[in-house]
Amino acid sequence: MSDKPAERACWCGHPQLESYSDDYRVCRACGTLVSSALPVEGLYSREYWTERQTGHHGLPDIRDRARLDLPERCTHWLRRLLEFRLPPARVLEVGCAHGGYVALLGWAGFEATGTEISPWMSRFAHETFGIKVLTGDVESQDFKAGSFDVIVLNDVIEHLPNPVRTMGHCAGLLSKDGFFVIQTPEYIEHLSYADLRAKNDLFLKHMDRNNEEHLYLFSRRSAGVFFSRLGFPHLDFSSPVYSYDMSFVAGRSPLKPNDEASAAASLSKAPVGRLVQALLDKARESADRWWAMQRLEAKLNPPPPHP
Repeated sequence: MSDKPAERACWCGHPQLESYSDDYRVCRACGTLVSSALPVEGLYSREYWTERQTGHHGLPDIRDRARLDLPERCTHWLRRLLEFRLPPARVLEVGCAHGGYVALLGWAGFEATGTEISPWMSRFAHETFGIKVLTGDVESQDFKAGSFDVIVLNDVIEHLPNPVRTMGHCAGLLSKDGFFVIQTPEYIEHLSYADLRAKNDLFLKHMDRNNEEHLYLFSRRSAGVFFSRLGFPHLDFSSPVYSYDMSFVAGRSPLKPNDEASAAASLSKAPVGRLVQALLDKARESADRWWAMQRLEAKLNPPPPHP
């Protein structure tokens, strides 16, 4: 009998995976990149959020991110959520990190809860933003079926060792008309690893030296297959904060969007909600300027024709 550990299978169950890079294999059946890394015990401890985030990933210290994310990523996520659900509603963020988004949701009028694996991170989030954060994976929490109207996973699903099990559990926690909000790196299926290296694509930051974290990297096709199997076949994609990600909501039935006036009226019901609206307004101004610059850059430097 061989002592060699079994290779990680694709979440979809397809038995044959092809080589994609030194660290990943690709499932052509569903369109997912599958990490070849062995499980790492204790990866998401305090050191992950302090030393690894700065030294390995080159990101700001988590204390700085708690401040920097609020006017950028958190406001972007809130604007997206308000398109489909207005407060009051019950929202769970799985893997809430520093907790800034959970705090912003609370200020906007939602009943928001976060979970974090690391006890240190849970304490940090609670002490930094005064929010409710539960320690441990979501399956271990004492939530009743139908406890939430929205479940958010920002930069989380790619880390799950068993996404089918975890997301299946989350599905049971959603109300009848509840839905998921997902952000995760986007694997572009027609690009080979050589293509990514040739253009120094930003998606490489999610692959090179990170395959012990990013276990499953989804394409739009595989995301569609995954959530359809889960019972949430209606996906609505939107522009992510960063170009290498994909962002979408997934519902059991098509989601009816709210207009901006309804969202603004909802936020204006409380003084802190008006502060949140001001943050959203300033974030939109910054985003509009950024996209205008990107359009100008594309016009001045058009990409070469696709072969």
